[in-house]
Amino acid sequence: MRIHLLASTLLVSSLTAAPYGFSDYYFVDPDRHWHTEASYRWIAEADFEKHHFHHLNYSDADAGLYYTQNFDDENSLTYELGYDYLRLNWDRNPRFHQKNFNYLIGSLGYVSTTIDRWRWIINTGFSVDAERLDFGPSGVYHGMLWGRFHFIDTMGIHVGVLGWYGVKNGRGFPIFGFDWKFNDKWSGNAIFPVDYSLAYSFDESWSLETSYASFGGPYKYPRRAHEGVHGFRDPIFFVYSNGVDLVLKYKFEHLLRASIGGGWDFGGWVYIKNHKSHHGKYYHFKSAPYVQGSLALTF
Repeated sequence: MRIHLLASTLLVSSLTAAPYGFSDYYFVDPDRHWHTEASYRWIAEADFEKHHFHHLNYSDADAGLYYTQNFDDENSLTYELGYDYLRLNWDRNPRFHQKNFNYLIGSLGYVSTTIDRWRWIINTGFSVDAERLDFGPSGVYHGMLWGRFHFIDTMGIHVGVLGWYGVKNGRGFPIFGFDWKFNDKWSGNAIFPVDYSLAYSFDESWSLETSYASFGGPYKYPRRAHEGVHGFRDPIFFVYSNGVDLVLKYKFEHLLRASIGGGWDFGGWVYIKNHKSHHGKYYHFKSAPYVQGSLALTF
């Protein structure tokens, strides 16, 4: 089975964004080698639970360029080079003053459908501070093994493992779940921890999707800050919150995908530790609305 026919049956979720290498490679096509995609998300002002910390404005963006090398109709290797952006606008941050964070990202992904009824992805990559390129202090390295079993024509079963390590922290998770096409209009994904979504298709081009959203990267994704204060030289921090969104999507054959929508962030926390990953403290913020958009081209 040709790679793109199997991969295109899956949806991309907010957690499988390019900066962390956890893409499902829906764009892999033996006839087109290049792919580019970009997304942006902005969260409105969120108050902190302790009012003296004032409020938080959060936004993130990413852009990636991919090149796919096809060995045959069932095996391919995809190279990615990209950019990731985070803005953490918090005037009363008690431990660092830096607000804008820029990252260089890269990944290598192998996709195979050689085994009957299976599609396997092996992915590895990195994220590093784009201004300092200090692969030791700020580099985070990730890996993934993700398999989809074509259980029946309307359902796929997902298994695997993913994780990352860097900035003196690391996490690992199993992957398990399913995607299910209920009928010509409705489809859904329930794949831990990467995709929880329900989509309604108006026609071959337009669809409406509601999904679970996560912010700050994968759970407890570590970042290195600069401009530390009160003895917090180059502190380590994590941003975590989740929400739900509604997104209008458009696709044109296998060439163009775009989306626009918004949702509600349920609130979360910023966790900050010193440069040695000790003496951490949580700063909890409340809920807020957000908007988002994305664009992807394959050529």
